[in-house]
Amino acid sequence: MPTESHNKAAEHHENAAKSHRNAAESHGRGEHEKGREQSGRAQEHSTKAHQASGEAQERSKMSRPENGTKGEKTESREENARPGSQSHKNA
Repeated sequence: MPTESHNKAAEHHENAAKSHRNAAESHGRGEHEKGREQSGRAQEHSTKAHQASGEAQERSKMSRPENGTKGEKTESREENARPGSQSHKNA
């Protein structure tokens, strides 16, 4: 189910953020070895988060109908962007 895969990705993102904060706090206290270990954990969580986000996106694409609710083709984010705004891709 797509919701479960998005939740899994979010959990990995949250764990990465916690590890990054802990690493920064350790470095700030001069506990550099501990900070490096926490930075390594943060990197692992970040990698898992990236993978889980990609999987969630693919599952979402597979669960959506190819056409919109009224039979017309759904537009991409870039096509839906307001005039003058930048899409995520161009940011």
